[in-house]
Amino acid sequence: MGLTVGIDLGTTYSVVAYIDPVTKTPVIINNKYGLKTTPSVVAFKKDGSVLIGLDAKKCAESGDCTNGVRANTAAFYKLEMGSKSYRVSFFGQDYTATDLSAVFLKELIRQCEETVGQRIDKAVITVPAYFEDLERNNTIKAGTSAGLNVINVINEPTAAAIAYGLRENDTIGRILVYDLGGGTFDVTIAHLSGDSVEVIGSAGNHFLGGKNWDEVICNYICECFEDEFGVSPADDTDTYNSLMVKAERAKQLLSSSPYADITVIYEDFTGRYRLTEELFRELSADLLNITKKTIDGLFEDIGLSWADIGGVILVGGSTKMKMVGDYITQMTGKEPLRGVNPDEAVAIGAAIQAGTDDYCAVKTLASAAAPKAKLGFLTSFDRSAYDMKQLKGAKFISDVIAHSLGMISVSADGSCFVNDIMIKKNTPISKAEIVKRRELKVSRLAERNELEIYLLQGDCEKPTDCTVAKKYVFSDIRYIDGGKTMLDITYSYTLNGTIDIKAVQLETGRELTRREEPVPDDMSWADLPPAEFTELENRLTGALYMAIDLSGSMDGNPLWLAQEAMKSFVDQFDVGRIKIGIVGFANKAKVWLEATSDLERIRNSIDRVDKLDLGAGTTAEPLSLILSHMKKFKNEPFKYAVILTDGGWYQGADKKALKLKAEFVRRGIEIVGLGFGNARLDFLKKLSTREDLASVDDISMLDSNLLKIARIIQE
Repeated sequence: MGLTVGIDLGTTYSVVAYIDPVTKTPVIINNKYGLKTTPSVVAFKKDGSVLIGLDAKKCAESGDCTNGVRANTAAFYKLEMGSKSYRVSFFGQDYTATDLSAVFLKELIRQCEETVGQRIDKAVITVPAYFEDLERNNTIKAGTSAGLNVINVINEPTAAAIAYGLRENDTIGRILVYDLGGGTFDVTIAHLSGDSVEVIGSAGNHFLGGKNWDEVICNYICECFEDEFGVSPADDTDTYNSLMVKAERAKQLLSSSPYADITVIYEDFTGRYRLTEELFRELSADLLNITKKTIDGLFEDIGLSWADIGGVILVGGSTKMKMVGDYITQMTGKEPLRGVNPDEAVAIGAAIQAGTDDYCAVKTLASAAAPKAKLGFLTSFDRSAYDMKQLKGAKFISDVIAHSLGMISVSADGSCFVNDIMIKKNTPISKAEIVKRRELKVSRLAERNELEIYLLQGDCEKPTDCTVAKKYVFSDIRYIDGGKTMLDITYSYTLNGTIDIKAVQLETGRELTRREEPVPDDMSWADLPPAEFTELENRLTGALYMAIDLSGSMDGNPLWLAQEAMKSFVDQFDVGRIKIGIVGFANKAKVWLEATSDLERIRNSIDRVDKLDLGAGTTAEPLSLILSHMKKFKNEPFKYAVILTDGGWYQGADKKALKLKAEFVRRGIEIVGLGFGNARLDFLKKLSTREDLASVDDISMLDSNLLKIARIIQE
């Protein structure tokens, strides 16, 4: 069995810790340089290898990696963990923020394994308290991709509170955790006792961190340089990035020195500037004020004030700035609590939680009498079932949710869509479960037999001002006499602080089948009046494939007439909602155009379908290809295959097509067969799921027949 660790996966620096099996106390695992902190930077080399930490940071600073190859480094990607648009490319390979985190974690764990001489296979990973569902899930995914079994993710301030609990105090009281990292800021208020950490409330801003203070210094130096020489280092990306590194070092120096000197060389000019700690405070006063407003907002939400706080724990490397400690002293009248290293606290707390989770998992397996509820940071528990003295610092954790959880609903007066908040932020996670009863009209369910639910995170009334966390689709909703049915929809949080939802049809008592679908990029419909949206929703969406017989008998005028009829046919459809594809068949079958919304491409493909050379006879059927390409439209209400043929199908192609019909019916795909020339009406009627539309007529009538079909199937 491998080692279980706690990982502080930070924006700028990361730390790994584990529980020593002999002393039962947490230990930081050094990286290959013998350092406890590792820069969260990744560098890619041309030969496919990867550098992390100091090695990668040196690449970023020097501007090259090896063999003269320009730096291919990534940093601060944690800030993009929930972004769909963030993507970087190195040597032809694209990476998301999750991918970069996985690459970094894999190499970090490898170095840690060399240090401790053991395999590491399980981990608790920390996240900012203000991370949303998508960001938490992506963190779990990154850990899994790195080869780890992620047994839990916990909030960074909560982990720091656990670490502070290593002190021998039996009762510590109410504390505030001020967590200012390289890229995120969190504030958490918790009640800390000898055996538990009860979080009361959290707030934060995961776009505020030490990097912003670096930028303040960097921009100030650029202004000074421009005033002196008339050119700005900010105009050159490489120079600016190098200056950002110097700004970070100056910030660190100012935590222990009254001033820091910075030298800038750009366009044959050299500027030397002295930054005092007093000036630094003045330049960054607005940033510190953001943290103040965040804390004041949290106090207002939970009904507390500074007078209710017994002490403040500083977490994150950026809290080493003198201005932070002075601000806390000013607010509380006393120094911040000591005894916890701001750089190491989060990883230590995660290691303790990892040991707790791991121990309890083993305990549960070993004893059938053990409670089913997992000891962790959100579930109810039976403390007597566990001998927690085996693990020094182990705590029973009660955390809260950082964002209100709601769903898109119609306002009471029916005029607009609103965020119907189900669970308010700062609700204890152990209590963060609520059941919402919802009535649905069976007439709609009878058609689609499904219900879509969009989960929102945030407090804004307008849905599009919130984060759409997930889209769930519930199916297998049975018809109920009377035209209406009732659903009980349950919202809750998982052990990892991610959102879960289930639905039960009240009349049947059955839990509905659930699937999760990607949240659409375009959610602008939620800004429409519900009546207007319903009109849009009722319009057909889906795909239609046209298959045309290209055997030898179609050569010349018949094919030209068929092409013209096909173009008139597609012009009847809103291709923005119904995508159209083209298939040709004869002795072979080929998808000439996959279903698309590009009308120009559709018409051009029809014009050029005569370029397909598929043989002279008709020994292939088109349904197999259409069926496979319709898979991506399985959840759409409109799915049609229109077959145009001028004769019989041979060598079993007709029998194979008829066998496939059953699968088309099962998947809700309609088939319409239209014939001309020597086509057999009896075969086309058997083939068609819409037998009333199957016909054989003169080729000159194909245009009018197709127009009639277009009108009927859309109605």
